[in-house]
Amino acid sequence: MPILSPHVEAYLEAVRPPRSRVMADMERLAERDSVPIVQWETGRMLAALAGSLDARVLEVGTAIGYSALHMAEALDAGHIVTLERDPGRIAQARELLDRAGVGHRVDIVEGDARETLPTLEGPFDLLFLDATKGEYREYLELAESKLSERALLVVDNLLMSGEVADPDGGGSGRWPRETVDAGRAFNAGLLASEHWRGAVLPVGDGVGLATRI
Repeated sequence: MPILSPHVEAYLEAVRPPRSRVMADMERLAERDSVPIVQWETGRMLAALAGSLDARVLEVGTAIGYSALHMAEALDAGHIVTLERDPGRIAQARELLDRAGVGHRVDIVEGDARETLPTLEGPFDLLFLDATKGEYREYLELAESKLSERALLVVDNLLMSGEVADPDGGGSGRWPRETVDAGRAFNAGLLASEHWRGAVLPVGDGVGLATRI
């Protein structure tokens, strides 16, 4: 069940500007090896937000560094700390980000984010969550004390290919049922939060965007 109609998706793809060589290489690598990366519109939105703040960014879930590249290209004095537990993906991300000329703007912390988050020094201006979906709530709880008073929160995959809105319950396609249920619970909690003022937007695979209250 697609989030956008095919003709809208085709239009958005047609108007995307050319990507840098490394970004295009990342997209091909992700397609070839089935590496989960954000959709281009989500990456561009992250770049706009990070760039407008020249932010100190905390990212949970590096993969091959695609979203980090979008943000790093938009930064001047800002910096990214990104968390990843897969050593192979870390090696790929470091090589690609260095080749893109932005490696000096990105620190990659290896390990389970639930263990590494408490060790970090804040404050961060933007928190981006894009790792294990069932752990989003825990990531947010661990990161909140590391964020600035006016920090932005961005969360990917909150519509899960539209399955969270499936009236038949979801979990019959790409996403397991327990992951879909966790996504629904996170969405409801975010929109009802006393600490965040947010929305779930049909951008990419569904993006949560929120500011601290």
